[in-house]
Formats: sequence, C-alpha cells, structure tokens
Amino acid sequence: MRRTAGAAPFLVVLSWLALLALPAGAASAASAPAAPGTSHDTVVAGVDVDAPVYDGDAPDPDVIRVGSTYYAYTTGSDLRNIPVLESTDLEHWQPVGDALPVLPAWSTFGQTWAPGVVEIGGHFVMYYATEVADDGAECISEAVASAPTGPFSDTSAGPLVCQVGLGGSIDPDPFVDGDGTLYLYWKSNSGTSALPATIWGAQLTPDGSALASGAYAVLTQDEPWETTLEAPAMVEEGGAHVLFFSGGLWDSAGYGVGYASCAGPLGPCTTPDATPVVHSDAERLGPGGESLVQDPSGQWWMAYHAWDGPSSDYAYADGDVRSLWMAAVDFEGGVPVVEAGQPAEGYRLVAGDGGVFPYGAAAFDGSMGGRRLAAPVVGGASDPATGGYWLVASDGGVFAYDAPFLGSTGGRRLAAPVVGMAATPDGRGYWLVGSDGGVFAFGDAPFLGSTGATPLGARVTALAAMPQGGGYWVVAADGDVLAFGNAENFGWPAGVRLAAPVVALLPGPGSGGYWLVAADGGVFAFGDAAFEGSGGGVHLAAAVVGGSALGGGPG
Repeated sequence: MRRTAGAAPFLVVLSWLALLALPAGAASAASAPAAPGTSHDTVVAGVDVDAPVYDGDAPDPDVIRVGSTYYAYTTGSDLRNIPVLESTDLEHWQPVGDALPVLPAWSTFGQTWAPGVVEIGGHFVMYYATEVADDGAECISEAVASAPTGPFSDTSAGPLVCQVGLGGSIDPDPFVDGDGTLYLYWKSNSGTSALPATIWGAQLTPDGSALASGAYAVLTQDEPWETTLEAPAMVEEGGAHVLFFSGGLWDSAGYGVGYASCAGPLGPCTTPDATPVVHSDAERLGPGGESLVQDPSGQWWMAYHAWDGPSSDYAYADGDVRSLWMAAVDFEGGVPVVEAGQPAEGYRLVAGDGGVFPYGAAAFDGSMGGRRLAAPVVGGASDPATGGYWLVASDGGVFAYDAPFLGSTGGRRLAAPVVGMAATPDGRGYWLVGSDGGVFAFGDAPFLGSTGATPLGARVTALAAMPQGGGYWVVAADGDVLAFGNAENFGWPAGVRLAAPVVALLPGPGSGGYWLVAADGGVFAFGDAAFEGSGGGVHLAAAVVGGSALGGGPG
C-alpha cells in the first residue's frame, strides 16, 4: 500500500450526475460489442499497430533494414545473448537465432541488453550493454559481423564506453547523420547511482570502432513522468534532429516513449511535450525500448516492446513477456506524429435517479430512469468486456446493463454510504467503496486493502482502478489518496488549502500519472498527466462530481 493521488481530464457535469468512461473497444449502439480486452484494429501500410507483431519475448528491439528484409535485435532472453528476428513486411516476424553466440571473456553470461546495430561499408557493427564480470559495472561493448544475422564477434579486452562514476553506461544507439558522420548515443546510470539519468552522444570513427570525440550530455531527465531516461533513438528528418527516448520505470505501466527536439546531432536537446507520445493502455503495458527504421517508401516506423496486458504483474511474473509492437511515425515541422492505435472515445452521464445519457461511441443499454429507487445512484463503471455498464446506488445496490451482475451490498447494513465503483479490466469483477474508505470486492476483483488500517483525514469520495488491472486508488475529499496493489504514488496536494473538496480520481495516460478533480472544477496533475486547464475560478451552475480521460490509448 502506498499513498498517492489520481484523476484524468475532467468534464464539468451537474451535481446530480456521475460520469462513466467508455472502455477501449466498447461498441456503439449500431455495432456488436468488442471482444474482451481488444481495441479496434488500426492498420497502416499492412501493419496492425493495435496488436503485437511478434508475441514472444522481444525487449529493447533495434530494427534495421537490409535491402528488402528487416532484422530486430533484442535484449538477451531464452539463453540467447542477442536474439534476432527477421521480417519482410514488419508485420510477420520469426526468430533466426542468436546474433552474438559468444561473449568476450570480461563480460558476464546472461547479462546482455539493448543492442544497436549499424551497417558500415558492407559489414555490421553491434553495440550492446553487458556486465563486467570483475566488478558488476554495466558498460557498452561492440561486435562485428559480415552478415546481419551474425555471428557477431567481440574480441575486445574491455568495454568501449563505461562511465563508472556515473553509475555505468547502457542502451547504445548508433546513428548515421545526413552527411555520413557516425554517432553513438547511450544512457549513463544503470540505476546504481543517485545522479539523474543522462543521455550522452559522441562522434565515432568512420569504421565505428572507437569514439572520435568527447561525450556530450544531450538530454537529462526534467519531466515528472521521467523517473529515468533511457533507450535513446536519434533520427534526422527534413533537416531536423529528433531524439526519441524511454522514460519511467521499465517494469511499470508508467513507462513510455517521449521525444526531444535537438539543435544538432550532439544537442542540446529539449523536451517540448510534458507527456509521452506512446504510453500504456489496456492491451500494452509500459511501452518502450524503441528504435526507428524507414521502409523503402520513406515511411518511418517505431519498433518498441510492451508487456502483454491486462496484468497485475510485470518483470516476467506469471509468464509475462515484452512483445514486439510497431507504430507508424510521421513528422510535421520536425514534430513526430505517432500512430500507435487508439481506443474508441465516448462517455455516459448518469443521473441520481438512474438515468443514463450516452455520447460519442458510447451505447445506451438501459437505465433506472422513471423507476422508484431505494437510494440514489451515485456512480457506475463501464464493462471493458462487453461495452455494457453498471450503476451503483448509495446503499450499494448494483444495476447491470449488458454486463454481468456479480453481487452488491444492497440489503446489507453499511457503516457508511457507498460513493463509487470501479471495474476490473476483464469485466468479470468490480469494487464498491464507501465514504469511510471501506472497499467491497465482487467477481474476480481482488480485495487489495482499504483505508481501515490507515484512516484518511476526510471522508472518501471516490475509487478508481488501474486500467491495466492489479490495483486501485481510494481518494478523500481533501485530496489525500491511498494506493493499493500496483497503483503507484505520484503525489497529492499535501499542504494545499483547497477551495472545494476533491470528488474524483481518474487514471491518466497509461496510469503513469493522474489528475485530481475538485467540486469547483479545479484540477491537480501528477506524474505524466499534463495540466490542460480547469474550471477553477469559473462560476458553475452546479458542482463538478466527476471526469473522464479522453481516449486512453497510446499515441
């Protein structure tokens, strides 16, 4: 359990309304419900950007094109030092062996990460991170091969780059500039140093065998969602240099891909956007480890990995893997536009008498409007599996519409009224929360804790679940939040005198951040959730009681 806070882009609604977000892939009234856990397919040039193109383990993919064939080199797994995959269309991939079957004597078997490969003068040079056997430092080495599938040979007596005083050097990325100059980028601080993570760049000799210049710090973490910076990938398009990078914790849903605009190949680089351009959704968790490649038509593609979702665990627990995904990338005035797929958008408003009002792609499946209720409706949740929804009343009574009824507290004597509910990603469970912070779990929703052991200083007003599963947040009127399961703590307005109580907690992009929403329309942003404005200071006809994230997918 960890203290935290959360919410998403808000929508002002009247005090007797609660807002329900449409899940990824939910159907409109004229279409059939989506299959459980799927979003609509987005196909670009024959490549489905809404699904893995290779569903095996393929972390930190570096993709190059040689003629009409693509090769993807990945972090070591399955007893291979550097697995390599092959494709002729970016959509269908197959493994073709270990590109680096033998390691140099100074490195540690089983510790090889994030390769980067470049073709130079008819041969291929691979830069990769590995562990020094003598002292455990994580450093960069190089290997050479005459064919893209290898075998690559590393005859070095020690690392090529190793900033021991900065916590090591990892994630190498070679880059050939428009004038033919060769550069290498990497990250300092493998996680062993208290110093901030920095991305470095240096010119290489023409054959790529050594650094030809000093190292330049081109980018240092400076945004809240950038728990760390890593996996640099430099491209030049239309004379502009753009550095893609991964930020956040590699084994969390908050991991994502950002970009920086650079004055030149060695910087300086600045991050114009405060949020990632590719982030988690219900199908892909912690996307990152990206590389960029062009097809013969000149179209840019981003290869990246993501944990298969939904899941409550990462880091290979329960058989999870980081599969290979592709996204199409265009550039508009040097600014990347990433097409990685997007769930359908829409929402429903729910009134205290049980009336339901759908907007956008949200379907109407029924309501309690016009019926006599034992207690007023106070909220609800959408079913990600069917596109249906549930309503919940203050006595804990649950009303299901094209969604399974899994139980309620209706008829039970409660210590405090129910104030909200949230659903699991598979639609086979939900939670109810009372104003005292008591949590009730139904179906496959796991009970992960409540505020009983850690009482809050104000009444509870809402509960929100991780879209990827495995965690939820409970929020109080003063903005204090408790996080349970794998929900993360990104902060809350501690010490801030609020003009109105906080009434909603809604996960932000990829659940690597969130917004808190107050009854006066005030919005507080944390983690990778960017502040886009609020209703604070605006005269409202009635109080705000909720909000909804728009979209919810990457890109």
